[in-house]
Amino acid sequence: MKLHKKIPWEYQKQLYEIRILHDRNLINIVMFRNNYPANGFRYQIQLPKKTHIPNRDVYEHLIEYAKNDVIERRWEKLKKSKVTGE
Repeated sequence: MKLHKKIPWEYQKQLYEIRILHDRNLINIVMFRNNYPANGFRYQIQLPKKTHIPNRDVYEHLIEYAKNDVIERRWEKLKKSKVTGE
């Protein structure tokens, strides 16, 4: 996959980076911290063949989801529920 864009983001004095990657008709949006994935979530769009890259609004929605994963600590909650069986 090719890197399309990096978007810096700061939350609670932690520096994050949202990366938008693409390969033909597949687009991934992943949150990174310290050059490693910040969690296990990834937002992916599979476009039909011969479709143009989606407009900016599509990216913006998925970027907000990625930010909310960090803000809501969803990955930590998921890991905790798997360990404790809650």
